[in-house]
Amino acid sequence: MKTSFGASAPLALAWLCGLLCIQPLAADVRTVTQTGTFTIQPLGRLSVTSTVVLSRSGGPFTPYVATLPILYWARTTPAGTGTITVQASGDFTPAGGPSVAAGALTFTCSTDGYAVPCAGVQTVSSSVQRIVATVGGGACTGGGGGCSANEPASASATFSLANDPQTPTGAYSVTLVFTMSCT
Repeated sequence: MKTSFGASAPLALAWLCGLLCIQPLAADVRTVTQTGTFTIQPLGRLSVTSTVVLSRSGGPFTPYVATLPILYWARTTPAGTGTITVQASGDFTPAGGPSVAAGALTFTCSTDGYAVPCAGVQTVSSSVQRIVATVGGGACTGGGGGCSANEPASASATFSLANDPQTPTGAYSVTLVFTMSCT
């Protein structure tokens, strides 16, 4: 039996040879670099209990006192600072009781050593933020040893409310706003 490829035989043979005889192409390798930039921002985080109850510290007209624990994390730029402040959002309610405006509420501060506490007795104001503690530049606070994400650093503010015999008896409250700012 005789097989005939006809006119397409040379074309099929050329195609088959092309598949079997392919020369490898020259390699083309390109390298691209990318520079990633990021900024580590100063940050602060603050935590205080939602309620503090002041109680009389001694005899009939001794001040009402309470210590408020403050937990914080702070990271500052080399030339920056971190500051914890407190300010009353208004006066005591109901009206007719103690008065923030008259200087009836004061506080002193302490820290665990990461921050500098306020100096002496501070008077709570409804118009000015008063400093509770300050962290210096290049600080990274936490608990334990320097910059720790697991434990906060701590401070406290001990509040004292004057026990004026002219103040009517009753329950009074004031809202204190604590702020942590870091630069």
